[in-house]
Amino acid sequence: MTTVSFLTKKRTLVSAPGDLVLLPWLNRKKPAYSPDQVPAELANMPVPDEKGKFELVSLTSDSRLQVAVAVCRLDKAHIPPFRQLRSAVSRAVSQCQSMGLRRVVIAVDEKYPELCSAVGYGALTGGYVFDKYLSNKKNALTVVLHTQLSKSFFSEMRTVADCINFARDTLNEPPLAIHPVSLANLYATTGKAYGLNVSVWDEKRLTKEKCGGILAVGSGSMHKPRLVTAAYTPGRAKAHLALVGKGVTFDSGGYSLKPSKSMTEMKFDMGGAAMMFGATCAIAALKLPIRVTALLPLAHNAISQTAYNVSDVITTRSGQTVEVQNTDAEGRIILSDALTIACEQQPDYLIDSATLTGAAVVALGEDIAAVYGDNARFVKQLSHAADVAGEDIWPMPLHPGYDEQLRSTIADMKNIGGSWGGSITAALFLKRFVTDGTNWIHMDIAGPGCKADPLDHLGKGAKGFGIATIVQLARELCG
Repeated sequence: MTTVSFLTKKRTLVSAPGDLVLLPWLNRKKPAYSPDQVPAELANMPVPDEKGKFELVSLTSDSRLQVAVAVCRLDKAHIPPFRQLRSAVSRAVSQCQSMGLRRVVIAVDEKYPELCSAVGYGALTGGYVFDKYLSNKKNALTVVLHTQLSKSFFSEMRTVADCINFARDTLNEPPLAIHPVSLANLYATTGKAYGLNVSVWDEKRLTKEKCGGILAVGSGSMHKPRLVTAAYTPGRAKAHLALVGKGVTFDSGGYSLKPSKSMTEMKFDMGGAAMMFGATCAIAALKLPIRVTALLPLAHNAISQTAYNVSDVITTRSGQTVEVQNTDAEGRIILSDALTIACEQQPDYLIDSATLTGAAVVALGEDIAAVYGDNARFVKQLSHAADVAGEDIWPMPLHPGYDEQLRSTIADMKNIGGSWGGSITAALFLKRFVTDGTNWIHMDIAGPGCKADPLDHLGKGAKGFGIATIVQLARELCG
């Protein structure tokens, strides 16, 4: 839930009691604002000696409220300035709240539009707090950006930020509130508001459509599985982008039960679905000339007398059979049906996203998503979009030699491979359900998609990872 409002003003920065003034510098000698944007007494504030430093340099008080001034440098090595400014604004918001102040005021020259947009993201997504269930909530505050850019310049940023925060709201809700049925209903209502054509397959339709993977994973829960399709079909679309997102609303591991500590973040196991639905809403709101179809399989991986078992053999929509050797490797099973349906539509591009494997986190840590694809050009396009969006992904090998680890003696494949390279074997499993020649990418977002601790400018809780990257990619695919 956004607790920060974001305003822009074209006049010279004017501070008032209750403000925290943030002055960004590109380096030790060059400010990110023009001299006429700030009063002389602020322009002469000392600049930190350390690159990338955020520093509170002045603190005064009057009879009512404190007035603070902070200076930040945006020249830390290997981190783009716009990402540093997002984090600085988020930090200023936290500082402002802890000091009982009311506004963050900042000036940025319009010749740095990327930095101006970063201020908005730092405010709206960096100022997000999920406080729905807290009795004591933080006071709302305002971030005011002084720049000559028009308000219309920021409309796209606001749209994407809203969709990111919507995704975070759904992820942060407890499993009691968000389960396959309630989430499907929410997606249907929200999708309609964004102009999407949304359809929902219930368990009866899933049975009719032979979606054995989704049905198996969701068989143990009182909340039956769903498949949501959200379509945006503009006139004169330049390409068709299919987006598939794993939507396990809570993952106990099933009979391959997770340790209790490993379950604490498993309400985030629908991060792939949240990412793809949020991106589709943003693309529609921005009216980008690209057709998008989001396919979101939703299931609750629970334990009961009706739950699927280790050693079961599942027949997926593709007709391929899967021997279940681990019920906690459930994400790939529900994705198999959705990928098959996506390929039946013959899209120009296909991306799936899932909080899929702990192995991806072992390889890359919690901040970086693993990316797999056998079309180097498409992977490069996605990597560029992620750089522009300020999200971290890393290409990984689809090593064909590991495919043998999926061999089963009683079915077409097993749902897990060996002890090592688990993120790779999971990607190879998914590849079996993708039609040859499809421009396909798999994103394992288990790290940033499930990270509960802060990430860059984003605070504790769900991150809404990947939405900005997919929106940027869609924009570039239109070009």
